[in-house]
Amino acid sequence: MWIGRIFGRHGKQVPAESAPYLASRDACEESGGGFPLRILLRRRYLSAVPFEQLFQPLKLKSVIFPNRIVFPPVQTNLASGSGEATERLIRFHKRIAENRVGLSIVGATGISPQSRLGTHSLCLFEDRHIAPARRLFREILDAGSIPAVQLNHGGRVLDLELAHGDIVGPSAIPSPATGVVPRELAVGEIEDIIGQFIHSAEAAKTAGAALVEFHAAHSFLLNQFLSPASNKRRDEYGGSTKKRGRIVCNILEGARRRVGKDFVLGLRMSMEEYVEGGLSLQESLELIHLFIESGLDIIHVSGGGIDTGPRMLQEAAQGNLLKLAGKVKEKVAIPVIGVGGILHLRDAEAAIEEGLADMVALGRALIADPALVTKTLEGNVETVTECTGCLLCFMRGEEPGIQCSVNSAI
Repeated sequence: MWIGRIFGRHGKQVPAESAPYLASRDACEESGGGFPLRILLRRRYLSAVPFEQLFQPLKLKSVIFPNRIVFPPVQTNLASGSGEATERLIRFHKRIAENRVGLSIVGATGISPQSRLGTHSLCLFEDRHIAPARRLFREILDAGSIPAVQLNHGGRVLDLELAHGDIVGPSAIPSPATGVVPRELAVGEIEDIIGQFIHSAEAAKTAGAALVEFHAAHSFLLNQFLSPASNKRRDEYGGSTKKRGRIVCNILEGARRRVGKDFVLGLRMSMEEYVEGGLSLQESLELIHLFIESGLDIIHVSGGGIDTGPRMLQEAAQGNLLKLAGKVKEKVAIPVIGVGGILHLRDAEAAIEEGLADMVALGRALIADPALVTKTLEGNVETVTECTGCLLCFMRGEEPGIQCSVNSAI
């Protein structure tokens, strides 16, 4: 088998032995180019690459990421009222994807009517959602990025109206953020939710996503089950670390049976919750190893959440979320996505160079300027519109959807 080299996205030859997830030429040809070798080779890019680590391709199962830059899942509220992808949502993601982003994750996607974070959240649980999502993922792919989707259920932090008057959680413990006491889910209801995650994962594959990420971070339902602070159950879904992780294990195992062995399954997880009695890094690492045994392929490391208030943003600003990613990377053999207030390519490059992550997510930076990567590579850093940290994009409003104080064209 020819291992020697694979061409990087900018025409730069990359020794295969220097990157453990790179594809061999034979492997790519045998799989019809994977997902998508043609993107790596079809365009001409700059030959001088100052960010050698960032622009190493990465192969994971049938997927070849052209580089290590990730647009993370964000709640845009740009879908239709019934959950279909709209022209505006497609434009939003296409504009970012076409500027040399290796992986584009469409965020906050509902798995049921009761799971949605906003009245205009994307959904993938009915047949009518498939065709618009297929167009969204195709536009991302044709723009040169790998299309992915994050599946989520809000649980106890949902708005009462969005939850149709029925706020649920693993236990009847109020969210510190909302003060609302959720109704404790029955075992049969938990199994229904597991089935909904699995069904939506299969729908995502049908629609053309190359990767599905399950959202177990930021105080949402799966995070609530994992956390000893919010899960006080005494049945098969609560108590020990293993039992609290069972819901995610069952989702991964069920999804794997539906999507096949070559499809990429990911998880976003708050490794440290920053709440009293919450998840610690040590216990989170135990959980990740259980999830890997259940079929997890890639981990997206975060920390904190809605219930921690500003603490998550403070930790990100101090670089602590990236440090968490580095600690996880030391302990696992699967790729790690790092995140945490990264605004410049030089910082993303340093994170990979220092072994903190295999891929790096830039969220607010790419919302502020979708052409950030292109401008930087072309030597026009001075023209980049920088994120001011105002957090307008974090506000989970409804119409007119996500907004940015420095990018009115969003």
